[in-house]
Amino acid sequence: MTTTPARPPEPAARAVPGFGGSPGPRNSWYLLPAYAGIAYVLAWGAGLAAWPQNLPLNAASTQVAASYVTHPAGAVTQYLLAEGLAGLLLGIVLASALISAGDRRAVRNRPIAAIALAAVVISLLQAILGMFLIAAATHHDIARAGNLSNLVNRLDGVKMLALAAVAAFLATRGAAARTPRWLRAIAALAAAALAVSGLGYLLLSSALAGAAYISGPLLLLWIAATGIWLTRSSRAPAVRHAA
Repeated sequence: MTTTPARPPEPAARAVPGFGGSPGPRNSWYLLPAYAGIAYVLAWGAGLAAWPQNLPLNAASTQVAASYVTHPAGAVTQYLLAEGLAGLLLGIVLASALISAGDRRAVRNRPIAAIALAAVVISLLQAILGMFLIAAATHHDIARAGNLSNLVNRLDGVKMLALAAVAAFLATRGAAARTPRWLRAIAALAAAALAVSGLGYLLLSSALAGAAYISGPLLLLWIAATGIWLTRSSRAPAVRHAA
């Protein structure tokens, strides 16, 4: 009589926080879009609070220089947070959203991916130009400070138009990616408001730029909500599979 040798017990899968029994630490990357979206809002809020001056779009060079001389540390903090750090966080959320909206290889070849990258690069460029602007103001180079301020504002307009294009793409492409209607609606509203305020900043038109009071909050809401939804939607299949 022969006996079948007992099988050794299979090693238990290591659990990853948030995934139950899903193996591998790499799965924790699903949290990145949500963290980036929330951090984007915090970086923007901290940046705006760091510098209390709110210059008009068509401010004179002397007014620009005087404001930066009065609050140089706050201005540096604002540019580093609201343009530098926020630009990097924006890139994480937009890249995750575009990948979710289609095939990875296809997304890399789409013009919309180049537009999203342009928005991120412009934000980082604004942070660098902001340092030169502050240096010009503190060295009493009034004309240069004014020119740099206008350049930063016009770049803000280009960035808003680029973000409007990405938001409009995701609002229309979202149905195929199973994006919820409420998130597509936020993206559509953000796209419309960003288009108006973007034209205002690009043309240095105070009338159109006033739409930034609407497009700004909508942009923050859209980026944060997109990041959170991407994390929740990528987690759900893993949880169901583990169950």
